Amino acid sequence: MSVTCSILSDNVSIVFAKEELLKYIQQVEQPIPYSFVLGLEQEFTEKGLVEQTTLMENPTVDAFQIVQKGNEIYIIGSNPRSVLYGVYHTCKKLFGYKWVHFLSEEKVDYKDGSFIKSSSHRGKMVRRGLVIENYEDTSFLLQMIDWAAKHYINELFFTFMLWDKVKPVIEKEIEKRGLTITIGGHSMHYLLSDISILDKEQINYSDDSWKDLLIDKIKNEIDKTSSIKRVSLWPADIGIKDDQDFLTKYIAFTEQLKKQIPRIEVEHIAYNAGLSWDMLELPDDLDSSKTVDTLFAFWGRNYQQSFKNEEKGFEALHKWCQATKTNQKDITIFEYYSDHFMLGNLFPPLFQRIHEDINLYSQLGINQIVNLIVPYFPKENTNELDYKYPWESIQQMNSYYFARLTWGDGFDEIEGDFYSIFNEHQNVAENLLKKMESVLSEVSKWNFPLFPSRVIDPEKVTECDDLHLIITDLNKWKNELEPFKGDFLSEIKDPSSMITFYIFYVCQMLEHYLAEWMEKIEIVSDKLK
Repeated sequence: MSVTCSILSDNVSIVFAKEELLKYIQQVEQPIPYSFVLGLEQEFTEKGLVEQTTLMENPTVDAFQIVQKGNEIYIIGSNPRSVLYGVYHTCKKLFGYKWVHFLSEEKVDYKDGSFIKSSSHRGKMVRRGLVIENYEDTSFLLQMIDWAAKHYINELFFTFMLWDKVKPVIEKEIEKRGLTITIGGHSMHYLLSDISILDKEQINYSDDSWKDLLIDKIKNEIDKTSSIKRVSLWPADIGIKDDQDFLTKYIAFTEQLKKQIPRIEVEHIAYNAGLSWDMLELPDDLDSSKTVDTLFAFWGRNYQQSFKNEEKGFEALHKWCQATKTNQKDITIFEYYSDHFMLGNLFPPLFQRIHEDINLYSQLGINQIVNLIVPYFPKENTNELDYKYPWESIQQMNSYYFARLTWGDGFDEIEGDFYSIFNEHQNVAENLLKKMESVLSEVSKWNFPLFPSRVIDPEKVTECDDLHLIITDLNKWKNELEPFKGDFLSEIKDPSSMITFYIFYVCQMLEHYLAEWMEKIEIVSDKLK
């Protein structure tokens, strides 16, 4: 029996939502006794199909309602993108789709009796974004775009350099899903490449000579791409010295950008580049902007503990929250849950940490957050296992929890869906990943004291007073994880084999780094003799 699906408008995202629904229905073997109607809440009320929906909010806020009337199911969205979210929600609840991971196979299971006849859903976080830095593999990006929409991500963030490279392949895929694009990041040197500015120099925001030229370039790109809704252009990723007015001058530039392109959202970043507190903290003599929003990016967290325990960073966040609230501007949290530079190849699952963070930020009145995805690049002359390390799949686990928790799904439900992809190995995978989170999340505590190096960079560290503490930690981590290690004898072809490799690889790397740090301490001891 064929299933009918009608739409109430020809919006590109609603047309795509219909195509997606019919595509996934085709994979259900049982007869489907329903027909479907997709559209915006205003269209449903104007046609008399429903008297009143429960959405009734700003249409820029993502929300959808599922209404069942007899054998008809209405999927009603506050905006076109939310209609697509409603379709994916229906596919999950009615047909059993999960789309947890690129490596997991879908097991379609028609669940007629379990579908809620009328339900409303809206995002816990208004802004739910993924930031893609310096990774131009379009096959991965296409997978990520498809996967992100299935889990309510509503924004993708690109640098100008990356966007120029990948735009021809991915632009239409983003547009038809109704996702928004933020463009910017560390793009200043790229945008000013025709002006003599050294890569290792911070941008001089007192110099007005380049600003109109740069803003014209940005305006030109925005005019060509309708999905770009925000510019978030940051200073170079270089610390500052003896420039107390740097943040003031940089924010003034972002305000100029907003003034000259008023139709676009603009934000400035508060970010401790090079551990420069003057780039993160709101100075006492500076009011936050009344025209642009704030992106708060604290680098160097110890992910084993609450952000409340990062006293100086948390105090800086609190001040920005108060200031932006006073000026009725938005603040967005920038997190590093999928950053393989900051977290390295001793990469931790951060499921519980993300859960607790989202709750903390919500309590602070923050409803916007983005997550950074940075690829893992093996070092020169590295272990051959590094080239097998599936960083795309490893980071996606944290991205999955991030996406669903920012939408507001229950933690227990997310865990149930996540571990289901391991089939008969669910308990083993759950015990292993929880152990890895409790152990490996502590690795990040060394990012700040070792900066610009990390625990995985012993060859770069020239001076360190805490060598004995690093070695103690490495021994502790290794001893805690070794009992979970098995032999990896096969290729990575599914979630279970990925987890087997993951723990095997981490244990091998811990042993490798321990040997390198031990060698360093021997060299130091010899020098002291």
